[in-house]
Amino acid sequence: MKTLLTISVIFVIGGTLGWILEFFYRRLAHGKWINPGFLTGPCLPLYGCGLLLLYGLCRFDYSFIPGRAAQIVVQLLVQTVILTAIEYVTGLIFTKVFHVKLWDYSSRPGNIGGIICPLFTLIWGAVGAGYYFLLHPLLERLIVIITQTPAFSYLLGMYVGVWLVDLCYSFHIVSKIKKWAAEQNLTVRYENLKIAIRNRAEERKTKKHFLFSFRSASDFREELENYRQLMKEKIKAKKK
Repeated sequence: MKTLLTISVIFVIGGTLGWILEFFYRRLAHGKWINPGFLTGPCLPLYGCGLLLLYGLCRFDYSFIPGRAAQIVVQLLVQTVILTAIEYVTGLIFTKVFHVKLWDYSSRPGNIGGIICPLFTLIWGAVGAGYYFLLHPLLERLIVIITQTPAFSYLLGMYVGVWLVDLCYSFHIVSKIKKWAAEQNLTVRYENLKIAIRNRAEERKTKKHFLFSFRSASDFREELENYRQLMKEKIKAKKK
């Protein structure tokens, strides 16, 4: 039970911190407040899984490697490779299975399928180093506090319950996108679709939804068709 509670705590902390990080990154990148990621609520599962792996790797015994400096270097390299691998596998599954790109690095040098690229591999390395040197000791103390406090455990249980409902809802949305994308033989860029729906709401002066980014005054398929038209226009503009 304690192990399950520990895993849940780490996942929730990682997912929430990742959501905050991506939230402000999108503000800088697009000049708009966009709800990042696959889920509706403030949690990015990719970061939650990433933090779980970082936590496990920091507890792994590297004493078989001679020299403390060499142990740290190997650990940081392993963290970077594994985080990049998680990003690649996640992106590949969504692209191939659901016809959806949750992020797109196609414009970045050295990218592989627009899913991973050298720049973000370096960023993952910096995130791993920051966690190792700064956050891991704090996280271990926080886990002890939360797992030994019943009130926190109840709140965590409620959070996980809401998260599971959100997961089901989000997969329902993705299944609609997948069906339409398969009919059109294309891959939908998740974030661009959110931006297209938001921009259309602004043009029509209708209500914009931050958390429920795919809600609009129009039918969802109509929004998808509008997105397809916008992408066609962008491709034509690039060819000119």
